[in-house]
Amino acid sequence: MSKTLITAGQSLLDVAIQELGSVAALFDLADAAGLGITDALTPGQLLAVPTSPAAAPALAAYFADRAQRINTGGPIAPRQPITTHDFDARDFNYPDFDAR
Repeated sequence: MSKTLITAGQSLLDVAIQELGSVAALFDLADAAGLGITDALTPGQLLAVPTSPAAAPALAAYFADRAQRINTGGPIAPRQPITTHDFDARDFNYPDFDAR
């Protein structure tokens, strides 16, 4: 059994994907930690990561090799205004639309 350090915004699902490479392994991870699958994690918390028959080691290795942390609970980028366009006939090349 290994351990992982929780960073801000990480959920148990993030850890399951990052450390075990599988969404299905979420239940094994929650069971080993004594948590519900939607329980909040605390940054700095050390979480035990069990072995799981549902694990996908190749995907977990992908993230580990790139030192990537899965974190879906981070701050959301502000929305950008939608740009409007005024299209007219000059914007299109009619031969492109000719079905003949």
